[in-house]
Amino acid sequence: MHLHSLSKYSLTTCSIRCDYPKIVSRRSQPEREDITKKVPSMTDTQLWQVCYWLLMTVATYTSFRYFRDLGDITQAVMTVTRKKMLFAIRHEYQMLTVSLISLGAATGIAFGFDAGWGSSTAILISVNGLFLGFPYIWIHYGLRNQQASATYYSIEEAQDFVRPEDSVIVLVNNGEARAHPDYHIKRPHLAGTPDGLGGDDIIMTYCCLTHLGLGFKPEIEGKKQNLTVLAQHGNNLIMRDAERGEPIQQMYGSRDIDGRFSDKSMQQWPTFRMTFRGYQKAYPQGTVFLNKIKPFKKSPLLFLLDNVVEAVFLWGTVPHHTNESLLFDTIDVKDDRLKMKDQVWGFNISDDVVAYTQEYVQQQGGVINTNVGNRNVVVAWDDSHESLGVFYNDTGAPVDAINIFGESNGHTLEPVETVKAGAYWCVWANYFPETDLNREAQLNLAQAS
Repeated sequence: MHLHSLSKYSLTTCSIRCDYPKIVSRRSQPEREDITKKVPSMTDTQLWQVCYWLLMTVATYTSFRYFRDLGDITQAVMTVTRKKMLFAIRHEYQMLTVSLISLGAATGIAFGFDAGWGSSTAILISVNGLFLGFPYIWIHYGLRNQQASATYYSIEEAQDFVRPEDSVIVLVNNGEARAHPDYHIKRPHLAGTPDGLGGDDIIMTYCCLTHLGLGFKPEIEGKKQNLTVLAQHGNNLIMRDAERGEPIQQMYGSRDIDGRFSDKSMQQWPTFRMTFRGYQKAYPQGTVFLNKIKPFKKSPLLFLLDNVVEAVFLWGTVPHHTNESLLFDTIDVKDDRLKMKDQVWGFNISDDVVAYTQEYVQQQGGVINTNVGNRNVVVAWDDSHESLGVFYNDTGAPVDAINIFGESNGHTLEPVETVKAGAYWCVWANYFPETDLNREAQLNLAQAS
């Protein structure tokens, strides 16, 4: 090959080599552009759909929490921890606000921007409506309390609604007495009048699950408590202090944050259990609380609601009171010293806690002189009025006979205000596991004198 030809060949090859990158570059550019075009950008509709589902998820989750934690009867089929329930009680209206705003925004997006998926929006609106509506109506209307609106009737009028052997919970102040039959007080949970009892603002609180009626002066640190019935846990009523939004356990009468033996609590008022015939004998001029359902003509909606709630209560509570099972399995402490539904008269003086059964007191001759919290007390059965009473004994001598009025040997003893008369043992032991059951006689005469 001639040198000239070789040179020409080399130059040609070099030219091809030098041009090759340019050729590749020109062919690659369109390919990169095609790849970019294959990654679709999110459309406005898709963005609205994302917003819709986020908002609907928030709404439904919050609504379900509200339904589960404050639905009351929902605890028959769902487990609710005390921590979650107390959170819901403290933040009820915040939960309602979050859920309703989220639901409203999601619905607006669904219809305004066509972001909802078929019938899902209608279904989710209905589900959220159920989750929010049922607890709210149940709590605030079905369980509406009568703290300042209760109606009391004469014994003669009440005889048509209460049987002689029925147990009633009694409050007495300055000679004025009120009886509250279990059947009638079970649903409003709270009963009182604007004028109070005997010149003092005293109300009755009641928990059907505990079989417990407790009297209180509804004040904490000098501030009147407008109480709301919210829920139960541990088979005992939980109310809410409207002043601070704080839960109040009926068994303690104190705000949850303050603890069970706190000085920041409602003043407990002595309560007694006795038969209705015993009450008639003891307080013939006394009155009786009756929870009559308003006639259909006066309030059709409340008439229907009250009858539905009444039916639900009967369905749930009759088995609860007639066998050893619990309507709500929310008891943490199990104590087999007594049967679950045995009734006890439990009380504390300071942090010393005791409980007595009626049978034990009767077996001891009907009177037990003992010492609780460094105070001498007498626990006695009054057969004439069919009632068990607990009284402070500061006479310096043992008591051998005393009636329900505290009258003994020329003295009138004051009742112990913390007595929980006739509470179910399983619930009492759950809240007071340190209870000394049926404490024997141990009167401290030296301390009394």
